[in-house]
Amino acid sequence: MKCIHGLFRPIIIRNSRYNQHLTNGSSIIEVGATGNTMEQCILSMQCLSNVLAEICK
Repeated sequence: MKCIHGLFRPIIIRNSRYNQHLTNGSSIIEVGATGNTMEQCILSMQCLSNVLAEICK
């Protein structure tokens, strides 16, 4: 699977806190929004899983 350039939209940094402060190394990954199709969300997660698999080797 090849990920396409421009897959991600700009990231908005906010001074909000959810559950990620409860453990070290936590992260929140949000997938899709009202303007995305299910296919776009699935492609995003396939690309992310490829990256995470490489990191975890």
